[in-house]
Amino acid sequence: MAERFIDAYLPDTVPGWPCVSSPRFSTGLVVVDSGDEQADRRWQHPLYSFTLPDAVRDQNIYEAVRDHWLVMGGPFRTWPFKDPLDFASVPLAESNVTPTISATDQILGTGDGFIIDFQLIKTYTVGANTYDRIIYLPRAGTTIVTVNGVDPTTFSPSMTWSVSRPGGLISFAYPPIASHVVRAGFLFDNEVRFESDDAFDGIAHEVGLGGFANIPLTGVRRC
Repeated sequence: MAERFIDAYLPDTVPGWPCVSSPRFSTGLVVVDSGDEQADRRWQHPLYSFTLPDAVRDQNIYEAVRDHWLVMGGPFRTWPFKDPLDFASVPLAESNVTPTISATDQILGTGDGFIIDFQLIKTYTVGANTYDRIIYLPRAGTTIVTVNGVDPTTFSPSMTWSVSRPGGLISFAYPPIASHVVRAGFLFDNEVRFESDDAFDGIAHEVGLGGFANIPLTGVRRC
């Protein structure tokens, strides 16, 4: 099947901020006769949803969203979207403001002398508990990498690397030495689609009645 993802952002005329960003899990909850509660976590990773409130606010924006809708075939195609509340390898000091990243922000793994591919991840921590989010869409030109705390080419000029988009896979020309820790810093996007086949009906209706319309988007998880 042809790649569903098209690497084309919403036009710059469409405001991406403010934005409501929400990660949602699917949890089965059952209360038994004793009153105890049992939980079943169906998804390892959350499904994100986004709303751009009143983003369609003039004719130029309306036409830009309409063009994007038609090219994407409504919800048929997926495309990149920057979540202004979470888009960097470090915590944001301020929403929608790009922070300073470093090549040691996130630990990707440890070399064994054989592995050349390392997946970009962002780790979220609460106390001793962590959650690892897989990053599939690093923003072009933002990824920086270290091995054992230094630029990989320090070991050899031929120790180059590349990063895939989509994919978020760091691929080295030669495997990092055993016990050397691979780290990275990066900015990233979410893969999204329009919410449904009739989502544009709501946009057109809201613009027609009040002159403003929300843009609802649904995140897409890669398996």
